[in-house]
Amino acid sequence: MDFDLHGKRIFVAGHRGMVGSAILRRLADEDCEVLTASRDELDLMDQAGVRRWMAGHRPDAVVMAAAKVGGILANNRLPVDFLQDNLIMQTNVIESAFRNEVQKLLFLGSSCIYPKFAAQPISEDALLTGPLEPTNEWYAIAKIAGLKLCQAYRRQYGVEYISAMPTNLYGPGDNFDLSTSHVVPALMRKAHKAKRVVDMQELAHRRARSPDLQG
Repeated sequence: MDFDLHGKRIFVAGHRGMVGSAILRRLADEDCEVLTASRDELDLMDQAGVRRWMAGHRPDAVVMAAAKVGGILANNRLPVDFLQDNLIMQTNVIESAFRNEVQKLLFLGSSCIYPKFAAQPISEDALLTGPLEPTNEWYAIAKIAGLKLCQAYRRQYGVEYISAMPTNLYGPGDNFDLSTSHVVPALMRKAHKAKRVVDMQELAHRRARSPDLQG
């Protein structure tokens, strides 16, 4: 069903992240009011606080782009945080949206919800047909739960709460920390660092050969 954004109030949870900020840039071209809240203004782990915020702002639609994310190292080191924090945040937002009669909700997941050995290219039917990638299964389980919660609300109450899986993203606002980033930004940072090392070595070589470059 089409959803006319004209004059609507759209709450983007996680607007400072890479995906959330990209959504903000896209919504800037629409005739709608975009609602955002910093972590100081709204703690998504606080159910009562989320309910109050949602009741006070009355969005027409919600984009759930907020999540605790990280790379393989972080997932291995903090399994409880990646599972529990994501379950709490997404449940609070989805439940509060329904409680306040939000018309539309888009929950953003991840390609890691699909089995490790799913046939390529991966189809939606592959969900829950095999074991997950062990290195990020905690995050994946939380995202599967969010997807299924949206399905449950849709089936039980007929609301238009849907999910989308943006996959293997990189771009403005990405995390380039080698201990917490995903593969693509980590590779980009390593390549950039390697280029700088090569450039410095080349400069040192040129200085050694040319007196004009000394000093």
